[in-house]
Order: sequence, then C-alpha cells, then structure tokens
Amino acid sequence: MLPASLFGGEREPSPEVLMDDSQPSNDDRHRRQSVPGRARKRAIRLHAACTGVSYTIAARRLAAGTTTADQGRTLYPADAARSRRTLAERVADARLAADLPHGRAAHLVQRFPPRDGGPDVGTLYGGAARHELLLTAYKLVIDERPDLEPSAIDLAWQAESGDETVLDAACTRLDRAVRLLLDEGFERLAAAVPAAQLVEVRIDGARQTLDALLVAGGSGHVPGTRVVMLSGRPATIVGAVWEPAGPPVAYAVRRHGLAGEVLDDVLAPPQELLVLAGQGAE
Repeated sequence: MLPASLFGGEREPSPEVLMDDSQPSNDDRHRRQSVPGRARKRAIRLHAACTGVSYTIAARRLAAGTTTADQGRTLYPADAARSRRTLAERVADARLAADLPHGRAAHLVQRFPPRDGGPDVGTLYGGAARHELLLTAYKLVIDERPDLEPSAIDLAWQAESGDETVLDAACTRLDRAVRLLLDEGFERLAAAVPAAQLVEVRIDGARQTLDALLVAGGSGHVPGTRVVMLSGRPATIVGAVWEPAGPPVAYAVRRHGLAGEVLDDVLAPPQELLVLAGQGAE
C-alpha cells in the first residue's frame, strides 16, 4: 500500500462508530454499547457542524441510503453532449482511444474533462500538461512492458463498433500499469524524457483521470464522490490507491472542516468511508 505522504497527509484515526440504533434488552450489553452510542452522536454533531445542517438532518443523512465505499460503484458524471453523439462521432472517438499511445492519452483528456469539486476541493481532473503527462506515462509503460500493449490490428477492428468500453477492456492491463506508474511521482516520468519536453507539474489530475477510467471498467468510486468518515466528518474522494488487480484498496480524501479550518488530505480504507446517496452510485 502507498504511504499517506503521497497525497500530502497522514491517515486520520477513526473511532468505530456503529450506525445502528437498536437497543439490546440485556442491561450489561446495553452498558457496553453506551460508548459507541455516544460516539455516534458525536459523529452526527460533527457532520452537522461541518455541513451547516440541523442535527436531525445530519442523523438522517448518515442513517439513510449510505453504503461503505468497499461496495458499489460511483462513476464520473455523465456528459449529456457525449451521450448524444452520432454513430460516426462514437466511432471517431473509439478510433482515437485505440491509437496508442498518442490517441489514447488525448481521448482520456477529452472524455474526462476538468470538474469543479466544490469550494473545499477545487478543480479535479485538471492540471497543466495533463495530456503530456499521460502520453509520457503510456510511452514509458509500453517501452518497459511491451507485452501489455494490445494488438494494433485488434484495437482498430474493435474501434469500428464505436464502443469505447470495448477498447477499455482490451487496454485494461495497460491502463492499470500506467496508473500505478503515476504513483511513482513526477521524477519517474521526467527521467524518461528530455528535461525540456516536460516541465514539473502536479500529476493529481492525470491520476484522477486514470482512477475514473479504471472505475468505469470495474468497481470503486471516482474522485469527486462525497463521503462521510466514520468520525462523522464529511469529505470528498480525491484519489484512489490501486494494486495490480482488484478495486481500490484505499482512498485519498479531502476532509471538510468548519469555517476557516484547513485540513490535510488523508488516506482511508474503503470500509471506513460512507458513500452518500444521490450521486448516481450503482
């Protein structure tokens, strides 16, 4: 697992909060549950204070329609314009996605444009030179692991269907390898190209782009998903931690605080995050 310092913060210890109001009849057991009961109330009060809603609304929000982040899937918000593309336009996009490495990097930048994450988060899927970073990462992975590059003939044939998800499935091992490479930092990419061709920039936007792509073909929750930590503090997912296979093993979250409160990003395991309802989660 990657260190929390990769995302600029340490993991916040979270108390075990039970979101269950059931009261056992046994007096001893009732006394044992009194501490989690108080912790739950503290979580509700913290959530209410950070979000500016009443205690009752905060309690309902945490109790209804939430699932832990190790379940389900939240996708990048659908673009109405992309959903209305003609067949010819879909085929053109798929052909671009099939053109490794240049076209695929350009396709991903177009497919996942910058998105406003809110006042406490800022811009997601952005950053200067995002296309150049992705292009460099794809070139580097293909150069070091040519076995991960799908057949150009197969990709060209699949692109004629106009279904970009077919290309995603064919490139899934390559895409994941590129995402893992981005976790090694800018220096790893800069070492592979002449210094004049790649200026030092933050690579969060490139990572988030690959996060959204991998979630679309598997499971997990994309950057921008609103969650609640078990402490009750609201937060927004700003990145995922991946391993060579499977869904994200942790998420980098931007914690929301009280007015004027500045909080670092932290890493949290999926089972310690509650995904709020109403975000198109599957």
